[in-house]
Amino acid sequence: MGQVRACARLTAFLCLVTVFALAKTKDRGKSIVEIESQANSLYQQGKYPEAFAAFRHGADLGSARSQALLGYMYRFGQGTAPDSTQAFEWMSKAAEQGYASAENVLGAMYQNGVGTVQDYAHALTWYAKAAQQGDPNAEHDLGFLYYKGLGTKQDYALALAWFSRAAEQGLPEAENNLGGIYLKGLGAAVDLPRALLWFRKAADQGNPNAQYSLGSMYQMGLGTAQDYAMAIAWYRKAAEQGFAPAENDLGTMYSTGLGTTQDCALAFKLFNMAAQQGSSAAERNLGYMYMTGLGVAKDRAQAHEWLARAFDHGDEEAKEWLALADSQVSPQSLPDLATTFDTANEKSIHQETKSQ
Repeated sequence: MGQVRACARLTAFLCLVTVFALAKTKDRGKSIVEIESQANSLYQQGKYPEAFAAFRHGADLGSARSQALLGYMYRFGQGTAPDSTQAFEWMSKAAEQGYASAENVLGAMYQNGVGTVQDYAHALTWYAKAAQQGDPNAEHDLGFLYYKGLGTKQDYALALAWFSRAAEQGLPEAENNLGGIYLKGLGAAVDLPRALLWFRKAADQGNPNAQYSLGSMYQMGLGTAQDYAMAIAWYRKAAEQGFAPAENDLGTMYSTGLGTTQDCALAFKLFNMAAQQGSSAAERNLGYMYMTGLGVAKDRAQAHEWLARAFDHGDEEAKEWLALADSQVSPQSLPDLATTFDTANEKSIHQETKSQ
């Protein structure tokens, strides 16, 4: 009989322990929700030190979201001194719990060597984990690694597949790169109308790469009727965001009067804006403007300087113009000014906003 009572007491005790443990778990969950709600509010108010402390509390309680946000704040020095190593450590903790956003950011940190040694294979692994959960940024970034052959064998078909998944979720970077895939015929047949469609989707979301590419397709009549006015409109949208290739090509339109009244002074201004960003095509065009006195007073010294910069940046045609600038002979006719569509489109499939 005593043994029965002892067993009954033990059973009751174990039940109480279980109930207590469940209650603690429930309280802990509420506590994290409250902590993160407060932290979010503090962060949105710009009270970074207080938000940092609150996220640290949540991170110490094991919240993957708090760990990821703590890592973010360490990375960008919000509420604390910038510390890429700590950022990597906390992002890793969150990623190891299967938090998709952290898995994606951890992939970016491996890709860019932030807080750790650059490792494309590890980047691929973490991007894949997040992509399998449907994270559109990870799908895009995984596509980029396959496109470039970083950490894996180059595979345009897989790049196309992952860009497509991200683009279908409306990610503008993926829509833009999908347009580039169809424009170039990599991993799929060249399909100019489809390229135009995806560039337009991204352009409508404000992606300057896509706005520029759309302008170029209208200028050249690729996948659509040639339309200089539409080309100018899209170039202008991208140029207003400081996109150098668009500034240069818009300058070319104004310098030649394509689809608009010729305005060499405005063309000079646009070439200068692009050249200041290191665009070799714009440097060459700017040099030519100085050499000929189009839109600016003739200045052979300035012409030489800008043409030399263009040549140093790999622009072979600038060499001929440089020789002409150094001679005392004025050019007899205006040569074709440099455009940047081919170069810019090649660079448009790139890792955007991945500075983690």
